Amino acid sequence: MAYKRTIPALVVLLGMSVCAVAQDSSTERTGPVPALGQTAPILNPDNPPISSLDESGLDMRSASRSFVSYGLSVSETADTNASNELERQGISSVTHVLGALDLQRFYAKTDLFAEYVGGGAFYSNATRSASQLHAAGVMGVTRWRSGRLTLRDSFSYLPEGSFSVGAFGGNPGLGIATGGGASGLAGGGLPGSHFFGNGQFGSVGLTPRLTNSAFADVVQSLTPRSAFTVAVGFSNAHFFDNTDALINGDKVMMQAGYSYMLGRRDQIGVVYGFQQFRFPQDVGGQIDAQIANFRWSHTISGRMTLIVGVGPQRLTFEDPFLGSVTRWSANGRAVLRYRFVRTSVAATYEKFTSDGSGFFAGADTQAARLGITRPLARTWEIYFDFGYAHNRRLQAASPNFDTANTFDHGFSRVLLRKHLGREYSAFGAYRFNDLAFNGSVATRSSERHMVTVGIEWHPRPSRLD
Repeated sequence: MAYKRTIPALVVLLGMSVCAVAQDSSTERTGPVPALGQTAPILNPDNPPISSLDESGLDMRSASRSFVSYGLSVSETADTNASNELERQGISSVTHVLGALDLQRFYAKTDLFAEYVGGGAFYSNATRSASQLHAAGVMGVTRWRSGRLTLRDSFSYLPEGSFSVGAFGGNPGLGIATGGGASGLAGGGLPGSHFFGNGQFGSVGLTPRLTNSAFADVVQSLTPRSAFTVAVGFSNAHFFDNTDALINGDKVMMQAGYSYMLGRRDQIGVVYGFQQFRFPQDVGGQIDAQIANFRWSHTISGRMTLIVGVGPQRLTFEDPFLGSVTRWSANGRAVLRYRFVRTSVAATYEKFTSDGSGFFAGADTQAARLGITRPLARTWEIYFDFGYAHNRRLQAASPNFDTANTFDHGFSRVLLRKHLGREYSAFGAYRFNDLAFNGSVATRSSERHMVTVGIEWHPRPSRLD
């Protein structure tokens, strides 16, 4: 079963990261060191190769220290559909208690980042009285003179796929495990590789789900202006207590790419990838996707990043009843990050093949997201987060949603945070979520409104150097 393969993969990847750290444990450093000094701008961490899984951000790099940090978040939510069911409304209260443990460790040529966020959700007037929430992430980076190797793993066990541990407002960690940041926008790779965390859009009920994604990414510079990249990865989604008949799925991904710097601010690149989606035979066959993506980026360090990519993809369906069927479609990705004087904006659009989020055995997905961050005063911050995804069925079989041809998932969130001294902060949030299935018989939908208040505790990190 899928979840039985997840734990060994997580252990192996963590062990590889620890071994990578151990080989450079003789010399610590107090800040990141460029891989090639001034001789290889293609490996500049502020503007990495656009064919790799990394993506440049808006934060200027500064000296970093090794530390361990802790966090705690407690929140209370008024929820109009706490059971997360179709065609149902009724106000309930939900209490979230979350704790986090983060590690950031720097060595001469290796960096290690790890995080665990866990706790529980306690419901009144819902189909469950309590649910566990767990998320863990680890990333190890090892550099040599002309390249680097990055290993990363993200694991979660949550009662709802679209509501991560930080979705209601509180997120006591640094965001390694939850794909954090105010906007929640993820890194590079092929369209759909990271979007919304394992490509899970929407959910029905409080069915616990285990998801895991593991990637290995190698960047090798060929000249100071060009680099070759290779990445392999695996992700899965497994549903427990599956009364809603959701579909388990696995995905394997391999990609190779080439990036070339036209100048200090512009890059072009090409990526070829292969993805394989596997589903239980009784609900859908295997889908193989061969993907090409041609991309261009424009970066102004610390201020703006724009990435645009488009290309064809060839889908082959290994249906147990129809045999092999081939279809052609397009894939695309556009990402814009821009920092104004006081406001940061991050927007993304992607068109790709997803696993169907447990509703379909594969889906053609178009997804867009917008995140806005702005400090209101010295101790006040406000975040806006909007997202929408349209998903069209790729295979006919679906045990519980056989009349639906498409489903749409949209959400909006506003979060206001007040810092109370160095260690505490209070927050208030409003979130709206909508999930609608459109089929030949009728439209079934679920709306959800949530108002949350809470408090977070972030003690001073413990230095390790």
